This record gives sequence, structure tokens and C-alpha cells, in this order.
Amino acid sequence: MILNGIITGLIMGGILSLPVLGVAVIYGITGIPNFAIGVIGVFGGFLTWYFLSFNMGIAILVGVVFCFAIGYIMQRILLTPISEKGGDSTLFFIVTVSLGFVFEGLTRAIFPRPSISLALPRIGTINIAGVTVEGFKIFALLFALGTLVIIRLSEEHTEIGKSWQATSQNLKLAKLIGIKTNRVFSIASGIGCALACVGAIFWGSLYNLNLMTGWDLGFLGFIIAVVGGIGNIWGGIISALIMGMVMSFSGYLLGGMWQSVILYFIVILVLIVAPKGILGSERSL
Repeated sequence: MILNGIITGLIMGGILSLPVLGVAVIYGITGIPNFAIGVIGVFGGFLTWYFLSFNMGIAILVGVVFCFAIGYIMQRILLTPISEKGGDSTLFFIVTVSLGFVFEGLTRAIFPRPSISLALPRIGTINIAGVTVEGFKIFALLFALGTLVIIRLSEEHTEIGKSWQATSQNLKLAKLIGIKTNRVFSIASGIGCALACVGAIFWGSLYNLNLMTGWDLGFLGFIIAVVGGIGNIWGGIISALIMGMVMSFSGYLLGGMWQSVILYFIVILVLIVAPKGILGSERSL
């Protein structure tokens, strides 16, 4: 049971790490808390489900590209102008939650089913020390970890990645040396929403997607990111894996009704001991 709990927790944490990465990328670079990210990701998941009957690859591409475009446009025409006019965290909370309700309403209006499961192909099973695990679950975990590595490598070795770092560390200096910071913000927002969409697709394939899943993934992703250190990508991943283990073992030992109680109690304890998160925040809320 212990090994099964560990494996389940790591897989759940890996899937949760995708919206956490989205939050970390967006907030770490733009400094804007986007609470609509989970709902936008789930809308992309429903869009993927709709196109699955045509072609799986096209369906996933449509969902991910759509969410990237929404994130890019939302940042470009709404969030960045508000920030330039002196908008604070409270205003961004109101605006992004309102956007979340817009996309929840669109999901309800466009798609006929309130709950869906994405029938992605399975990869067989893998036996780990006597515990049988679906290959697709292992793939989801490896994909999440691989995404982290790609983001980190892009920060070090690509022009856009170096622009991210410069913009997040010193916005005024980045503008002075010619970096198009508004474009950097928009790309970061697009990537964050696309990551949330991928997380929603994995979640919908292993569990279910419904109209509330977006809020659950979005707020849980933001809370996990805060525990890891808001804007800190490594901290977010470590926090996601730990919280996945907490949810797994609390579910096994106490039942599903206690998962949220134990999870948020630990969140409170961690933030009392380390207010800036496990690895420290790269920005202040």
C-alpha cells in the first residue's frame, strides 16, 4: 500500500505540476496572478474532447494552441494595459476571476455535457516492485518533469528565455536594452495557459473533467505554487509532488473526504514556518 500510495501521489503531483508551472511562468515573469488559468485550461480540454472524434493529434493541438492564443491575447489587450495603469493584486483577482466565469459560461453553453472523460490511447501497464501502474500515468509524470527541464533549458539557452529572465529581474533595464517586454509578457501568459490545458487533458484522461475542475486545478495550482515559492519553478514542482503524496496517502488512510482538510492544514503550517514558500518566492504578492 505504501508503494502504491507513493506512485499514485507522484503521478497526481506530476499532473498538478503542469498548472503549477503555468502559474509560476505567468506570475514569475509578469507579476500578475491569473486565477482564470485553470478554467481556460479546462475549456481547452473540452475543446480537445470535441475534436477527438476527428483525430487525436489535431484535437490536442487545437486545444493547446487555442489556450496559448487566449493567454497571449488576454495578456496583450487586457492584463498588461491594466498593469501599466497601476492595477494591483486585488484588481487582477477580480478581473481574472471574472474571466474565469466567462470561460466557465462558454464551456457550459458550447459543450452539451457537464462532465467528460478524454479517451486517449493507453500504453499498457508497467510493474514496479509488484505494483501494476498504467503506462499512460508514467508518461504523464515524465511529460511533466520533461516540461520543467525544457523550460529551464530554454531560459538558459534561448533568446526568449533570456528575455524572460531579464524582464522578471529588472523590467526597466529590460526595456532600456531593447527587450519587447509586452511581447515577453504575452508569450509567458500564452505558455502558462497552454500548460494548464495539457494538465487538464491528462486529468480528463485519467479522471474526469467538469465545469468545476477548472477552478479546482487553478486555485489548487496557485496554492501549490505559493507553498513552493510563488514564481519559483523548482519550488512549484517540489511542492506539487509533495502535495500529490499528501492527497494520495490521506485518501488511502482516511478516505477521500479528508483529502482537502489534510492538504490545506499542511499548506497553513508550511506558510506559517516559511511565509515565502519552500524555496522562497521570486516575487512578492
